[in-house]
Amino acid sequence: MDPLRRDKEKAAKEAEAAAAANALKPLEPPDYVKLVSAEGHEFYIERRAAMVSNTLKNMLMTPGNFVDNARGVIELKEISTPILEKVCQYFMYKLKYMHTPYPFPEFKVESDIALELMMAANFLDT
Repeated sequence: MDPLRRDKEKAAKEAEAAAAANALKPLEPPDYVKLVSAEGHEFYIERRAAMVSNTLKNMLMTPGNFVDNARGVIELKEISTPILEKVCQYFMYKLKYMHTPYPFPEFKVESDIALELMMAANFLDT
């Protein structure tokens, strides 16, 4: 048998074995989560940042209709795009300063979105 052909067959068998081994592994959750606003705008944030919200954490950890766990997609049809953008900024802020001793910088919120942002924070339990 030709040595080149034997090497190709060996490589093909190894690739098949690797694919079979990967198929048997349980699916790991993605490192990023996609949050979809009421208008359909998509925000990709780190999974650990999304876990700042107790509501999102429960959605991600519990199988159910709230989230497409395989892809890490959560549709938040009650939250508008500008509010969800600010919420994502807060998640990153909280993650960054969670274990920092006081004083840390103030998280600024524009007064025209404050009420709607408070309602979203209440819903998201942050």
